[in-house]
Amino acid sequence: MNVIKGLYPFWDDLMTDTRFTDAALSVNRPTRVGNVFRTDAPWEGNNSDFFTVIRENGFWRMYYLGWDYPGTHGFHICYAESKDGIDWVKPSLGIVEFRGNSENNIIIGADANIAGGYVMKDTNPDCPPDERYKLFGPRHEQTTALATHCNLVVFTSADGIHFSEHYIFEAEERYTNMYDSLNTVWWDAHDKKYYCYFRCTHPKPTATDPRYDESFARAIRVMTSEDCIHWTEGTPLDYLGGMDYQTYTNCISPYPYDDRYYIGFPTRYVERVEWNASFERLTSKEWRKKRMQDSPRYGLTVTDCVFMSSRDKYHWFRFDEACLTPGPEDGYNWEYGDCYPAVGLIETPGRFSDEPELSLLCESHHWSDQPVELIRYVFRRDGFASYKATFKPQTLRTKPFIFEGSILKINFRTSARGFIQIRILDEYNNPLEGYVSCEQFGDTTARIVDFDRPLSDLQGRQIKLDFIMSDAELFSMTFTD
Repeated sequence: MNVIKGLYPFWDDLMTDTRFTDAALSVNRPTRVGNVFRTDAPWEGNNSDFFTVIRENGFWRMYYLGWDYPGTHGFHICYAESKDGIDWVKPSLGIVEFRGNSENNIIIGADANIAGGYVMKDTNPDCPPDERYKLFGPRHEQTTALATHCNLVVFTSADGIHFSEHYIFEAEERYTNMYDSLNTVWWDAHDKKYYCYFRCTHPKPTATDPRYDESFARAIRVMTSEDCIHWTEGTPLDYLGGMDYQTYTNCISPYPYDDRYYIGFPTRYVERVEWNASFERLTSKEWRKKRMQDSPRYGLTVTDCVFMSSRDKYHWFRFDEACLTPGPEDGYNWEYGDCYPAVGLIETPGRFSDEPELSLLCESHHWSDQPVELIRYVFRRDGFASYKATFKPQTLRTKPFIFEGSILKINFRTSARGFIQIRILDEYNNPLEGYVSCEQFGDTTARIVDFDRPLSDLQGRQIKLDFIMSDAELFSMTFTD
């Protein structure tokens, strides 16, 4: 029996009674706000990527890979800071010399040959202070990021800026392309162990789509460790029967408002088998054709981003409809490398109210003569997916569950004439007297729902909820004391 305490987001249908539900669950695309960062320094370049943001007390840190195509200066792990997550500065650190000058924001130089640098702040209470920050970077056996085999190198730091090499995860031969991406690692305080989500590939099933090159699948696996040194064998993520299409960077993290839930924004790799008339009309045609001289897939591939969530870190509900797309064609986008989100959501001030928003930074303008840009996209709190109803009333009914608390809040929005009405049922679908709310209308992340009888009287009892909805959207519910 499901027991709900605190937040319950409607990002999946795992607790939906589909027999009595006609409201539609769908993924939400965020609002594009504007560009916040450009990799325009000489040691960065037109292929800079793999961004991570970390919240500190009073400011934000950002780590990323600075490199260019076709590769004139190697890989540099770079660092930036922001007070609000919107305006970023590149501090002059004096750590690594680039072309005779150390006045730059490089923290790990090209000599280390690290093709990306995901950084975590280790919240394990037993973590030694000088290992509080851990940087995980793929090291290719060749000096190019286009090689197919690499190990994962771990660097550690006490201050998040000065890193030293600590140890190496040796790539296992049974996994192709292991670690060749941004691999994320988290300490989970509930399970008391580390989770590492890493890139690999696996053979495709026999049923493939002839429009795409799917000779093998870029995929995501998870492994765990109690000490961040000795790891279990990797387990492929279970998408609950979803399609086996190719995903690249995983961008998996605990949800910042409730770390019982994990979310991911994996980039989806789409390689068409041949050039067609649409490519002729698509933006950035000349750059695409130029790159195809090195490899056809550099011109035939485009990327977007999907959203997924998990309650146990192994089984994932993933939407096939894109959460992010490259956006309006501007001459430098719709490329292989668009829609690589930064790992880490940033709470930013609300643009139109006192309610804060969640900002997601995402890359654009790869592989051209332009610097890579980070574009800020905005979600409402819990707003990655939701149940939606037409003007004609529709219903979302839950499966039976037990809740803890005495107050129900909903995160929702309606039109002026729309509404959500909540009705509480017993486990046999019988309405409970005194537990029908009035029609709720408005737009807020925390509306308290009132009933004629105390909600606390039902605590510990199996119930169902009916959400009768008209021209409305429901993002989450929360039970509190």
